[in-house]
Amino acid sequence: MISLGGTMGAGLFIGSAGAIATAGPIVILSYIFGGILVLLVNLMLRDMAMQMPGTGSFIFQIRHSLGPLAGFVAGWIYWVVWVTTLGIEVIGSASLLHPYIPLPYAVTELLVLAVMTGVNLMSVRSYGEFECWFAMIKVVAIVLFIIIGALLLTGRTIPVAANLTGYNGLMPHGFMAFLAAVPTVVFSMTGTEIATIAALESDDPDGNIIRIMRTVAIRLLVFYVASVGLVLCLVPWITVVPGQSPFLLVLQNYGIPGAATIMGAVILIAMLSTLNSGIYSASRVLSGMALGGDAPALLGYKKTETHPPHRAILACAAATLVVSVSAVLTPGIVFSFLIAMTGAFIICYNILIVCARLKMACPDAWKGWLALILLSGVLLSMLLQPSTRHELLTGFAALAFITLSGWFKTGWKRPSRPLKWQR
Repeated sequence: MISLGGTMGAGLFIGSAGAIATAGPIVILSYIFGGILVLLVNLMLRDMAMQMPGTGSFIFQIRHSLGPLAGFVAGWIYWVVWVTTLGIEVIGSASLLHPYIPLPYAVTELLVLAVMTGVNLMSVRSYGEFECWFAMIKVVAIVLFIIIGALLLTGRTIPVAANLTGYNGLMPHGFMAFLAAVPTVVFSMTGTEIATIAALESDDPDGNIIRIMRTVAIRLLVFYVASVGLVLCLVPWITVVPGQSPFLLVLQNYGIPGAATIMGAVILIAMLSTLNSGIYSASRVLSGMALGGDAPALLGYKKTETHPPHRAILACAAATLVVSVSAVLTPGIVFSFLIAMTGAFIICYNILIVCARLKMACPDAWKGWLALILLSGVLLSMLLQPSTRHELLTGFAALAFITLSGWFKTGWKRPSRPLKWQR
């Protein structure tokens, strides 16, 4: 549930509108492409857990396999991605709550961040229970939407063919338009790796990681493809407006009572879920980097082995607050820079995951090479599209700075020898 919940957020409920508007009905190929890519990366995570038990999350497996510099880069870019995402989720949650709470907007932001930080400070169990319920609500909402959509298709005369092809065909912007939507789709599907971090605080870390990675990507692919496919069948794709939920559009078009209230609540829960998971994931990675010497040592302190890393959690909350404030004070400078570089960072740490897996002398290496080809395709699509080319170049510039910092910090040390594959 944590793995699914970390992925099924606002990127699905709202972000899918941007993908549909960009590519038209052929966007379904974008979701299939993204789902296959996530599946392959999850298989890489599973294999690393099998071959390097007890080495920690995928960040530390990258360090073990590719060396300290790669571990430094992977850890910091992953942390920056999450802190930026957390800032966005705080802003989005406060925007949804502000009409109902008689407090200044800034106070609402602080309240949202304080509550979710408090949940993480209490205990690992409190995080897990909150996230399980958040994730369950999102999964139930998607399943109900799929059921309602299927009933509408079978119970009414709906012009499915006209909705799909009546507005310049299935490929209104050309066949290659599906590549333009791929970055949006891939970014909305990221987050399954949270389970590899959360599993470290469970009773059977390696076994849980192996079991989760086998199935979560397939479930994710089914949920995304089925729900977006129903949206395309039920309403004309040109009526989908970027920034607005296409799921709400469908429910309102067919007169589902209370649709706006229900979908608003689901989107709020999706944002709070991402906020909850992000604080957890970012704080564990930051604490681990501190223990490994890649971050200030005081951030690695824990009262006992089973207690949450309070200092790392508070540091992540403080960084999130800075991101949220930058969105108000410098929306066109600092905040836009952070948003622009996250796309390249996400692709980068996925590439490092695949390379760490390929470093092992193991069979089925074709899966890793296929994942690298698909990831290269995402980078190429970002480079070819004017709207994402600037983001890619910004991300590479920030990545070069982090790599240079890591080189000064860790030196160019050789990674461990390749692991021999164990059946």
